[in-house]
Amino acid sequence: MRNETLFERLGIEYQEVEDIFYPLLSVETEDLSQSVGKYGDIWIGYLKEKCPCRYQTLVRLGMLRTKAMAVNEEAYELLEMTEAVWLRNHKPKNSNSFLEQYGLRVKARVLAEEMVLQEIVYRFH
Repeated sequence: MRNETLFERLGIEYQEVEDIFYPLLSVETEDLSQSVGKYGDIWIGYLKEKCPCRYQTLVRLGMLRTKAMAVNEEAYELLEMTEAVWLRNHKPKNSNSFLEQYGLRVKARVLAEEMVLQEIVYRFH
């Protein structure tokens, strides 16, 4: 009776090719169809361009999309909070004016989005 190989003891399957045993190893891949959101996509692009080593490490570890989704969630939380605070501090002079309210909301969104990009998306994670 022959001795068990290390792979057999660990429960790893192997394939014999020309009297050589090759382990059947596989690496789990990330689900690329899963959306990471607007800010997650921006963050991935930024990381790929500015920090390629970090990008490759996250890809290799299978954590890129998970991290991008966390960045996206954190970005939207800051966006909503910043907009709400800004709008609370900048009331329209004429509360019946749709254009004035719309202008304030657009300004709040632009300011909040700039903050989100600088504080979260372009920050090293």
